[in-house]
Amino acid sequence: MRLSTAIAVIGLILVGCSPAPQDIATTATAAAETTTTRAPSNEICLSGDLPFRDDGLVAALGEDEGDATTVSQVRWDPSDTCERLTVAFGTDSGAPATTLGPSAVSVISYAGIVRAEMPAEVDASAVADTLIEGSLVNSVFVVRDQDGIVFIDIHGADNVPIQARAFTTKSPATLVMDVTRADSPATPVGVTTTGSAVVIAPTPGRVQYPAIVNGYVEPGLLAVRVQLLESDNLVVDRSVSVHGYTDTWQSFTSTIDDGPLGDVVLFVGTLDSNKNPLNGAFVSVTVE
Repeated sequence: MRLSTAIAVIGLILVGCSPAPQDIATTATAAAETTTTRAPSNEICLSGDLPFRDDGLVAALGEDEGDATTVSQVRWDPSDTCERLTVAFGTDSGAPATTLGPSAVSVISYAGIVRAEMPAEVDASAVADTLIEGSLVNSVFVVRDQDGIVFIDIHGADNVPIQARAFTTKSPATLVMDVTRADSPATPVGVTTTGSAVVIAPTPGRVQYPAIVNGYVEPGLLAVRVQLLESDNLVVDRSVSVHGYTDTWQSFTSTIDDGPLGDVVLFVGTLDSNKNPLNGAFVSVTVE
């Protein structure tokens, strides 16, 4: 993953302490620095009465109309009670946005992901991804789906069940998501992540045909290769087009209707000049 340290140039007023910030790594798609942190605060999730949810829709948010058109900043604030992700937005003129349009935040529990779906007006991003490596949150990806709609995925730490709550602010417009550990015995399966591809489905383990393969790939690609290998022999090979967006990761979906049974390896990524896997993700599955 192409990651660089970034510090936001847009000021936010957040609950927290003010000592020197901790650095986290960010892939930014604009010259402006876009990600900041603050030193731990013990108060972040002790106020307010918004409920936390560990699966499905967390909150439907935003105004009927908003002036937010760009994801301009992702901020991470750790605390003893939770970890807070704050997304700030800009307008077409480059000024801080005052309101965010209709949005939604959900938890995909099996994958350990908190997903924020943006309004259609948000069509650009100054942040592509952010490596955090907190105790609850691992990384953040800004993604366009196949219709060009932006969503933001917060990946939880490995093997940690998570829950979330969310709210927005105005003037400036921000989306705030608090993530804490869920009181659940279930451990998320997680997703397969590399520097160039994220595979959300299938997860390692048992699958059946038709097998739906989905996830997202790094900015700038025009196509992603989906392959199925049995004992290192290529049995399924297809190319899936993506739009070539350079400021966000890019969602893809492919369906494998038939193929070998038993233990196989799924590859998603790019090929070298000899048509061998180059950059991407490998997922070991057992097809029944």
